Amino acid sequence: MTDTHRIFTQRYKVRFGEIDHAGVMYYPAFFDRMHRAFEDFWEEALGRTYAQVLDVDGVGFPVVDVHSSFTAPFRLGDQMRVEIAALRLGRKSLTFQYRLFKGEETQARTVAEIVSGVIAMGSFKPIPLPDHYRAALLPYLVAGGESAG
Repeated sequence: MTDTHRIFTQRYKVRFGEIDHAGVMYYPAFFDRMHRAFEDFWEEALGRTYAQVLDVDGVGFPVVDVHSSFTAPFRLGDQMRVEIAALRLGRKSLTFQYRLFKGEETQARTVAEIVSGVIAMGSFKPIPLPDHYRAALLPYLVAGGESAG
């Protein structure tokens, strides 16, 4: 656990294909955007692309649980800021918090907690989180979060 933690931040523009008939970003697009940020996160945290994590390291992170809330819409052309922090680094699972903001707003419009298992890509069987992954993720662990190393 750390007293201060890093937050991964990535910015994206809301695109036409993510908008529904009501003119707002539809909910499956939020999860796609969170996953894109998750993929981008590994280059900052571990210095490896997500393809390297999967194909070279042979480590995968399938989603096993999701909780989310949506409080305000995003519209075509909005600048979206996605922030990722670690809430829990378990032995064979990780819990990340995703917060989505419009531009530089301070109130998140969408918040999600996503639990991912840790698996060996070759067998799709659970494995312990590799030590160098845990070390790379610890700076992102929020105060009060837990690491079961």
